[in-house]
Amino acid sequence: KQWYQRRVRGKPTGNKDEIMLEGRNQDVRQLSGSQGGGGGSMETAVKSFVDAKASINEAKPEYFSNTCVLTFIKKDNCMYKACPSADCNKKVTQEGESEYRCEKCNRSYPNFDHRLMMNAKFADSSGVEWITLFQENAEKLIGKTSSELGALKESDEEAYERALDTPLFDKFTMKIRGKLETWNDETRIRMSALHVEQPDVIKECERLLSEISMF
Repeated sequence: KQWYQRRVRGKPTGNKDEIMLEGRNQDVRQLSGSQGGGGGSMETAVKSFVDAKASINEAKPEYFSNTCVLTFIKKDNCMYKACPSADCNKKVTQEGESEYRCEKCNRSYPNFDHRLMMNAKFADSSGVEWITLFQENAEKLIGKTSSELGALKESDEEAYERALDTPLFDKFTMKIRGKLETWNDETRIRMSALHVEQPDVIKECERLLSEISMF
């Protein structure tokens, strides 16, 4: 324990309250960073899915970080044909062999971009949750760009399926937003990924040691 206190904390302490406070502060510092991907500079405490859901209310969404395992990707409609305009990205409808109509821009284009909007299941020690991942974060999850996936889908359906299966059961550290949404008079919690990365093994071990020391 003394080695752990010198190595991880930087100073020894025998006070349990101080240990718990330092552990929580360390959790926040490790996952607040200046990374991109939306909400990168936001301080987010490490929370399990169960604890995060308990904190969500109608007044405001809950932002938290979680290291979890990808267990399932819903492949149906996870990629769509989008407007190639940089300021749009809305879904287009095909009107001819090489003509794609964007209603928002009110014009047709000779091409389109592939974009990702992926729903996936992640598991932590408290349970399993559906999380939505958009373009950049979905690309990080799969390890391929949407253009690469689109080319695979059009040329080799089996290779496309394998690409979507590749990250299954890998572990990811994510910053997540959970909020209440009402649809057809039914209120439910929706979780979206703001940032996705492979976990830092050293930091994850330090966090787990911090949690162990609280008991």
